[in-house]
Formats: sequence, C-alpha cells, structure tokens
Amino acid sequence: MRKLTPLLFLLFIGAKKKKEPAPVPVPEVPVVAAPAPAAPAEPPPPPPPPVAPKNASLTVTVTRQDGTSKAGKVTGIERAEDFYGDGAWLSEDTKLSLVVEVGTTEKSVKWADVKTISVVSGKLGENVDCTYSSDFNPWMYECTLRNDVSVVLKDGTKGKVSSRHLWRFHFEDGEKIEFTLYKYFVREQDDREVELGEDPENMALYTKLQDRLRTDMKSTMIKGVTVQ
Repeated sequence: MRKLTPLLFLLFIGAKKKKEPAPVPVPEVPVVAAPAPAAPAEPPPPPPPPVAPKNASLTVTVTRQDGTSKAGKVTGIERAEDFYGDGAWLSEDTKLSLVVEVGTTEKSVKWADVKTISVVSGKLGENVDCTYSSDFNPWMYECTLRNDVSVVLKDGTKGKVSSRHLWRFHFEDGEKIEFTLYKYFVREQDDREVELGEDPENMALYTKLQDRLRTDMKSTMIKGVTVQ
C-alpha cells in the first residue's frame, strides 16, 4: 500500500474536515387572508310617486252609467299626452281645454267654464270601430265607442264635445278618476305572436273587447259631469 506523504496527508485531512456550506434560509411567505366577499349592492330606492298637480279648485260630480258617482273638490287636472295614457300626463294650462263644437265652429273651453256634460253612449256595431296595432308585439287590439256628448257652459252656451282626450281628475281626498267623453275605448294585447301562414287577426279578441264595451256601457262609463 502506497503511503501518503506528509503534505498529501495534510491535504487529505483538510479535505475531510471541510464543512458543508450552511443552508440558505428560505424566507417565510406571510399568509394573506382572502378578502371578505363584497356585500351585495343595495337596490336603488324606488322613484318617488308622481306629485298630483295643484292647478284647479272646482266642486265636481262625476256620474257613471250605473248611477254611482264621485263628488268633491277637484284640486288637480291632467290630460294624457296620447289618447291612451301610455305617455306623459300634461298639467299645463294650455293643454287642459275641451274642444267644443258650437254650430259650425269650434272653441276651446276651460273646465271652470263648464256647467254640465251629458254623455249618451253610442250603439254597438253602428258606433264601434275595432282595429289592431302591429307596433306592439304581440299585437294590441282596440275597440272604440263613439258617444254623443252634450255640454252646457256657465254662460248658457250649448255645444258638443268632440275631443277624445283621456282626462284625470285629482280630488282633494286623494282619489283620482280617469275618463274619456267622446270616444270610449277598451284595449287588450294578444297573448300570442302571429305565426307565418296564420290568419293575422285574432277575431276572438275583437269579440271579447266588444263584450267588455257592452258591460262598461252599463257600468263604469261616464254618464255626466257637473262643475260648480
């Protein structure tokens, strides 16, 4: 066996005693808690109810065809922008006139100038027009009854109301009444869309609307208005 020289022996001993490098410490990663789930957003508050206008001071009696009536002080009057009340309601003074035919002329009359209005309902068939509107989907069906509406003004003038506006009276006790005079209408949207190849008009819905007219002519339709 070969003997190591002293120098090699010392190198060998030094190599054996050489220490391993100390392990590099791994930094601890801080544990971050997951953020709490966001609270559900609060729903927006409902819009405030529309404020009834204060543009009138009239003592009014509205009578229906079944003899029931509403009497009291009217403090607000509105007219629908369209014929059905689907759009805005107008309360400006310039929009609140009745169109009255006196002989061969027409005049605009304020409600404060009206003494009495009398409504004689038209006849089913003869005075009813039924149609539909394809602007809606499904279509909207409508039957309109033309009435004979007589008016007496406080100055004694007599005439006929020929405007088909939809009116809204606000009473002092909070009750409100919507009504038409010259043209009374009922509407209903079809419950199905028209399929290709089908008869486009729903004749059964016309029949249903005319039945509603027949009922309203004896109950809720306006018979008269008296203004003091």
